[in-house]
Amino acid sequence: MRPHTLSIACAAVVFSTAFAHAFAAAVDLSGETPYPQLYQPSEPVGTAPAGRDVVLLGADLVEIAVALGAADRVLARPADIELPGIDDTPHKVREWAGVEGVLAMRPQLVVGSTVINQRLLDGLAGLGIRTDLIDRTLPATEKVSRLAALLGLEERGEKLIVAMEADYKAIEPVTVDGRPLRIVHASKMGAGTSFTAGGAETAVHNLILRVGALNAAAEVGRDRYRPVTPEGMILMAPDVILISEKELPAFGDLDGIWDAYPGIALTPAGRNRNVIVMRELHVRADATSSGIATRALSRALHEMFP
Repeated sequence: MRPHTLSIACAAVVFSTAFAHAFAAAVDLSGETPYPQLYQPSEPVGTAPAGRDVVLLGADLVEIAVALGAADRVLARPADIELPGIDDTPHKVREWAGVEGVLAMRPQLVVGSTVINQRLLDGLAGLGIRTDLIDRTLPATEKVSRLAALLGLEERGEKLIVAMEADYKAIEPVTVDGRPLRIVHASKMGAGTSFTAGGAETAVHNLILRVGALNAAAEVGRDRYRPVTPEGMILMAPDVILISEKELPAFGDLDGIWDAYPGIALTPAGRNRNVIVMRELHVRADATSSGIATRALSRALHEMFP
């Protein structure tokens, strides 16, 4: 295996010296190593067939396939993913892709990542196409194990899981006044143009739990990404706000979060300007990079709450 790195253009968001002084508690993790060591498609892949034969309907599944060295087997994938080795994927698919369009690609295997894909998978299965659903909310290690088995790359999957679990086990939770930290993933995705927070049944929920913290949105009964009211945010009372670097332009900048996000300035995180910026896939994919993301977030929390 050889390590890969990926540079992300963040021209719209620059952490200048002046900014760092204004927001001393902000921690930028968007430059963290994006992925674990990746197998190369040119390396032997056991019993896997040659050629592009797999349609993957989730960014997390694509990341796992790339890490397993199966990027050259991906026939179709979602469009907006930054990963090495997938620029030449022949087709891009939408979350609401139709049976006829996918069938015309002549795939051997189609894997979905959400219940939204179930109707498509059922339709394709009825026509003799091999399908499976690996839900995006499952633990990352389970997703790796299941996709590796589907691709005939079980040994590689096991090695990736060992590395991921080693990262998980190295974590020491941070507490404040003897209690776990409360974290909210602030977003503008998942509910039109509304401000939302990631609750239970999300990839970020798994990430927050792995660092020994509480997902404050889930703690007040929220699931998925749902709109947030000022009262709801105050009730969540997060100590830390987590945000994807990809979404920063939607907020204007970090200053825009405190000015515009409903009720957030009145929370402990808002009063102390405690915000952590992470890579998009580290926040939302919960795949093979989950060990790296967990370790990075834990380190940032220790810096923020020494």
